[in-house]
Amino acid sequence: MARYTPGPEQISLPGFVYGGLIASLIDCHAMATAAATAERSAGFAIGDRAMPRFVTASLQVRYLKPTPLGPEIELRARVRESTEKKSIVDVTVSVEGFATARGEVVAVIMPENMRANA
Repeated sequence: MARYTPGPEQISLPGFVYGGLIASLIDCHAMATAAATAERSAGFAIGDRAMPRFVTASLQVRYLKPTPLGPEIELRARVRESTEKKSIVDVTVSVEGFATARGEVVAVIMPENMRANA
């Protein structure tokens, strides 16, 4: 689970968070969830070593209702499918107990040619 409180600069319409922030939060939380799942599957505890790095292969977001600005946003993710090279992660965005968006993210292990820049 992750929590985030958006600031006033992250509005779309007065009183509501812009959709790009929601997509970014889903993406980021999915990458962390994929990495944590891979680490545990490999038999390591979180923090024992450098975490595996994942990148986004696909991001789908369904906006269920406007996300209000002000209250804390809660993100919950679960890995639906995991292999050695990729994970499919489902993420739910909620505010005050009500789901405002859902995301499906395909996270893949960072390719070697990207690692030098990471």
